[in-house]
Amino acid sequence: MDYVSAIVPPLVMAIGFGFLVRAIIRSQGGAQKAKEDAVD
Repeated sequence: MDYVSAIVPPLVMAIGFGFLVRAIIRSQGGAQKAKEDAVD
């Protein structure tokens, strides 16, 4: 089961990085979306 401990850390890093990128994109485009939602 050594391969599991070798695969898991990069996988967790990749998933965490994906969430980080999505959070940044949302905060970037979130201001205008929030304005549109507020109008409705």
